[in-house]
Amino acid sequence: MWLEIAEQQYLDLHDDTRALADRYLARLEQDPNSLPGSVYDPTSDQWTLALGDRLLLYAVVPDPPTVIVLRLLLVFP
Repeated sequence: MWLEIAEQQYLDLHDDTRALADRYLARLEQDPNSLPGSVYDPTSDQWTLALGDRLLLYAVVPDPPTVIVLRLLLVFP
């Protein structure tokens, strides 16, 4: 069920935001620590990245190498 909710939220993104998310997620696959502008919070062990009008929160597991997208939040001005 949670996977379906996340998939629907992804599909509901504006085309430009979804394309940007796809580019960043592809980069995360190659090197989870490579995203410019990403901020690591050692207290929560989570990364944060501004993604258009969204905020991407994710975690990186070193072994086995895994990226977990935790949230993609709409940022209100």
